[in-house]
Amino acid sequence: MKSILVINNHTPEAEHAAHTALLIAQHIQADLLLVNCYEYAGELMERTVAGSFYKDTGSDNYENDLQQDELHRLNQPLMGYTPKISTIDLQGSNEAVLAGFAIRNQVEMIILGVKPGSVNHPNKISGASLLKKVNCPLLMVPHGWPVKSIQRLCYIAELRYCRLDVVKYLSRFATSWRADVSIAHLCARGLPEMEARYAEKVFEQEIHHHVNYPRLLFTPVVESDIRRAVDVFIHAMDMDMLVLVNQCFHFQDVLGGPTVDDFPAHLTVPLLVFP
Repeated sequence: MKSILVINNHTPEAEHAAHTALLIAQHIQADLLLVNCYEYAGELMERTVAGSFYKDTGSDNYENDLQQDELHRLNQPLMGYTPKISTIDLQGSNEAVLAGFAIRNQVEMIILGVKPGSVNHPNKISGASLLKKVNCPLLMVPHGWPVKSIQRLCYIAELRYCRLDVVKYLSRFATSWRADVSIAHLCARGLPEMEARYAEKVFEQEIHHHVNYPRLLFTPVVESDIRRAVDVFIHAMDMDMLVLVNQCFHFQDVLGGPTVDDFPAHLTVPLLVFP
């Protein structure tokens, strides 16, 4: 059975991510693993919180009031499937332990809530480090994004290096939503531009021919400013999710930095990053 892992780090971002994860799990028919791997600082004061999947530190940290009972209440059967919700305590674990757990449990996707425009705290799980150790994608959900059905996904790529395994994954993911999957081709710096008809031919022969998904689309982008192109994807084309491959073409241009740990303020939709 497929499973989705949610990282709980006692923040409102984690609570929001868990709600997003539940909706995704209902659609793709996966079970949900709520993993508490927060590394506590200072003296740990344990107390019982009915139905909760964390322990209170007694610090000024946000008190995550997302209760398992609440998830079960929201977990209404969708498309004939009700995800099993489990809570796992990996308190104090690092990225290697979390990655090992994800691999052993054949996790389909890891979900991490983020605060746009903020730097990842050193005591929290590093998405950049995690991506070097896992074999599944990491979905980063910005706090404030309205939890909703996914209708349009955009894989930002250089067509000549577009990964077929990523496109197949996205097509499987999109099937239950009946969502559009757009392959947005932006020419990488240092490479010659692709003539329009030739680009269409490459897409049809190398990608579409191998992926049986009717809502797979090719979107050539002439805009050379990646940041401006991203704004168009989000605000003009109403993309619900952007997709990148870690440290591959356009990665740093989209993020405005070298890693996913510094999640930029201009990314207001979930970002799915493949290792």
